[in-house]
Amino acid sequence: MHYSDYLREEAKRYRKLAELEHEVRQRQEYLEMAEVCEEVAVKIDNLRASG
Repeated sequence: MHYSDYLREEAKRYRKLAELEHEVRQRQEYLEMAEVCEEVAVKIDNLRASG
């Protein structure tokens, strides 16, 4: 498993936590963490593909 795959799995986990969370502020935090994980995964994949 590549690190980018791990980050995508983490993003899924954060989205699931957001679905289960009742507090709006905490839900937003989880969604932001998922977004960061996805962005970093894409950057890693792009670096791997370019070189």
